Amino acid sequence: MDLDADFLFLVANSFFTIFCGVTLLFFIYTKRLERHVFYYGWSIGFILYGSQLLLRAFSSTLFLTSVPMIVAFIIFPLSTFLLNPKKSHWQLFFSLTSLYVVLAILFLLGVLEECKQTWILGSAFLYLPVAILLLFHRNHFGASVDKLLIGWFSLFLTNTLFPFGGHVADILAIFSKMVIFMGILNYDFAIIMNKIRKELVSPILLSDTGFVEEGGLRLITFQKNHYTSLVTVSDWLIQNVDSNIARNVETTIIVLNDVIPYSVLRSIVWKKPGMAKVFLFSSNPTNKEEFTTLRLDISELGLTITEVTKKNSLSGEKGELILIDLSIMIHTFSVQQAYALLLNKMGMLRSSGTELTAVFHPETHDKMVVSLFESIADTIIENPFK
Repeated sequence: MDLDADFLFLVANSFFTIFCGVTLLFFIYTKRLERHVFYYGWSIGFILYGSQLLLRAFSSTLFLTSVPMIVAFIIFPLSTFLLNPKKSHWQLFFSLTSLYVVLAILFLLGVLEECKQTWILGSAFLYLPVAILLLFHRNHFGASVDKLLIGWFSLFLTNTLFPFGGHVADILAIFSKMVIFMGILNYDFAIIMNKIRKELVSPILLSDTGFVEEGGLRLITFQKNHYTSLVTVSDWLIQNVDSNIARNVETTIIVLNDVIPYSVLRSIVWKKPGMAKVFLFSSNPTNKEEFTTLRLDISELGLTITEVTKKNSLSGEKGELILIDLSIMIHTFSVQQAYALLLNKMGMLRSSGTELTAVFHPETHDKMVVSLFESIADTIIENPFK
């Protein structure tokens, strides 16, 4: 009976592990997850890891059944490291890789010789590189890493405390992998944060003015006869960015639902590279090499505004963040969510010297909604074209 239970739970563990890997690939294909090496690495690693467990259930050739797992445990730390390969991490990464190679061989010897002490030591250090890298990620990305970190340490302890497996170990491993899988999905927030931070690193060193002007919210409203013309908004955007470039002010442009033609955005970005950055938020994002594309999500939108203001605060330079447009944000999400987001960011905008300029179409909203957003604006400019 014990043997049957061990066999059944080992097979269940292997299928669940493969299922996690296949599901991640499906999410990447359907664009629920970013097409990032981190996700590809973990999906392939899961499939290889699950294949090893399945081979172990049906084969007694221990050396061959261990090969897929060894490859998986090369992919896991490599893909995790490549998510945030900071210079300060290179020395640690190479030292961990060296340690991994030595102890992976030790693990193989433990498998072949079925030595309990060697198995425990090898298992512990197989999981150690990823565990250390996740601790670094926790410091960099915050709470979005917690589930993956907890799941991985649980799997780490399971394989260390239960050498040679058994149905109890497989049950605990399935639970740990479930937490790991949810943690990998949570990593989407960390990847987006890293993507935004990377985009905001300017290749141009701006001169230090010695002081930071206070930022705030500015509403740009267009009269009804101007509303239907995207050309009018595009012309205003070009004019505004040109003015900022002349004053050596960096501009970050947030465009919702691709309402500004790509040709206009390209011409803006290439006028003076580094002085204008574009984030495209879309319900169905497509990769555009010259722009950063993100999902149309209120959390990701708020995160982008936060990262822009942080970047301006650290550089000590006044910057302008243009939102095109506020009316789309209100209609897409809700008045409450849009208002709460702006109100929550006002302190950061002021202290960082970032001016948030939002295009607004009053004719598309009730008077109460218009009054609500005008009440928190520092400046309201009606029809900027004379």
